[in-house]
Amino acid sequence: MKLLDGASPTHALAQWAVESKWTDVDAATRSSAASSWMNWFACALGGAGDPALDRLLLALAPFGRGDAPLIGRAEKFDPATIALLHAFASNILDYDDTHWPTGIHPAGTVASALVAWASQTVVSGEDFLHAFLLGMEVECRIGLAVSPGHYERGWHITATCGVLGAAVAVGRLMRLSPQEMAWAMGHAATQSGGLVASLGTMAKSLNIAHAARNGLVAAQLARHGITANDRVLEARFGFSEVMGSRPLDAGLCEGLGQHWVATQNTFKPYPCGFLLHPTLDACLGMADDPIHAGDEIEHITVTVHPLSQIRADRLHPADGLESKLSLQHAVAMAITRGQAGVRAFTDAAVNDVLVRNCRQKVKIVADERLSTEEARVVIHLQSGRLITREILGAQAPMTSEALARKFRELAAWGAPHCHADELLEALGRFPQMANVAELIAMTVPQSR
Repeated sequence: MKLLDGASPTHALAQWAVESKWTDVDAATRSSAASSWMNWFACALGGAGDPALDRLLLALAPFGRGDAPLIGRAEKFDPATIALLHAFASNILDYDDTHWPTGIHPAGTVASALVAWASQTVVSGEDFLHAFLLGMEVECRIGLAVSPGHYERGWHITATCGVLGAAVAVGRLMRLSPQEMAWAMGHAATQSGGLVASLGTMAKSLNIAHAARNGLVAAQLARHGITANDRVLEARFGFSEVMGSRPLDAGLCEGLGQHWVATQNTFKPYPCGFLLHPTLDACLGMADDPIHAGDEIEHITVTVHPLSQIRADRLHPADGLESKLSLQHAVAMAITRGQAGVRAFTDAAVNDVLVRNCRQKVKIVADERLSTEEARVVIHLQSGRLITREILGAQAPMTSEALARKFRELAAWGAPHCHADELLEALGRFPQMANVAELIAMTVPQSR
């Protein structure tokens, strides 16, 4: 596709999102999008039974009643609220996807907004996946254009960039014109927000939830001719200038439709902040030399990238939510209990005496020579012996078999009434589905 000569970055992205064709998307990229969708669906099921979602439903009960269904639940709300609820549920366990170059969890806002819109009109699986891919691509490209300064300054990048991805994805299904799509991006950008200070609390998931809802609303506003700054990414006092730390990257629109940055999306093997994962890989990799007795350990030194120390040096997590961002807790669980699954990051795990005592022995050290995907763990034993394990380089991609196991685990955890294998079979033929709503309906509890 040839972009208009001299088009602004905002207009170039808008035009591309409107004119992109699914037939031009290569098989590998289609497969990557399908895996991202499957992982998001698993996370939404896993969060469906979370007590935090119960609280949120009570808080929102007086507002926005409608007919849009909630994955894994019986409650129904208006589409905008459903977008918010789905994003919250899919993020609350911290088991969602991660685009390592930016730190964005790309599927959260985009899938949540799309599922909400698909409750109001017939959307095919193919159209849904295409819009899903486009939304993720736009948010990841914008994230790259403002990284690393954006996240380092304290903006919660999944929310701030995710709102733009959600707007573009829903705008695609609404068949917006290029001008309307640019307005949708303008509306999304001016609603962009979310602070890293919220991490470790329920508000962190609400950052992403508000972005999903706001992205859906942004597209709806543009659809009805509500104007916005249609050069919002590059404008004076626009997104890049206000929320970035440098001029908008000139490569933002390079290779659109040929080089898909969204295919760098990865899936978490552990339900916690992605910055903890290399350290967990290192600790669990010591399985051939396990140390389960806390009194055998003198202290533990964990060396990570400076950003990992800044974000995850939390010796005393207050609860299960905050433990998902505590390197000390992750290390203690992995070493004393040999696990890092959903139960490892609960209130009960935080209050485990053996785990708590082990956390006290963990020292976090920053080393700028390491990337955020690397870690070094050294266990110093009372005997003077050292046990060392390093993770150098990116983690191996999750296999399709591992992703299916994760899906079953999360369905059993948050929506045990669902038939996981039937859902997996439906997801396998998702591109051929005539109506996405049929898949969502499979997760709703049947009334007795």
